[in-house]
Amino acid sequence: MKQMLCFWSFVLLAFSVAGQHVLITDAPQLKKGLYKTFEEFRTNNPSEQGALVIKNRSSAAQIYLLASRNELILLDDAGQEHKVKNYWGFCDGKDIYIRDNGLNKLQEIGYYCIYSLHGIQPSRGYINQATMTTNSLSTPTVLKKVLNINTGEILELSAYNLKKYILPQDSVLLDEFRTDKEKKDQLEYYIYRFNQRNKPATK
Repeated sequence: MKQMLCFWSFVLLAFSVAGQHVLITDAPQLKKGLYKTFEEFRTNNPSEQGALVIKNRSSAAQIYLLASRNELILLDDAGQEHKVKNYWGFCDGKDIYIRDNGLNKLQEIGYYCIYSLHGIQPSRGYINQATMTTNSLSTPTVLKKVLNINTGEILELSAYNLKKYILPQDSVLLDEFRTDKEKKDQLEYYIYRFNQRNKPATK
């Protein structure tokens, strides 16, 4: 009787474990494909696959068309390009890209994921003396952001957000941050430290 109970307990446990998705932070290998939702990313479970490629746009398109710097393209069997819409992110099997004004590669995957939002900002125009025409300069911009892997919340990586929203979850690290005179130059360092010291919750 005890052996039978042990057997059924083992079977139920096996089914329970099989039904759970592994967090992407614990995944032995990234699965290639399209994430339709944040939860698909979080559990390393892309719902769609295919010949997906990232296509970059020119600086002119970004400025004059107010377009993102790149887009995701699906190539069909005939080699025709189709724009992919309504998705959260994409994985090429090695790297993960989050959709936020284009596709941006995650630099760090942990409790808080880090990525850089790239863009082109038009600057004030200047007069070209040779042609007597007005030209404009374009300035590349980079904004660091963090993604909470438990909630999907995205924050700008700033000293204020670290102190107010992120580090209060780790009082030791928060105290260290408060006394660090060079903290404004070490924001990513504190995210790496936080990720080493804190593991995301499994649902």
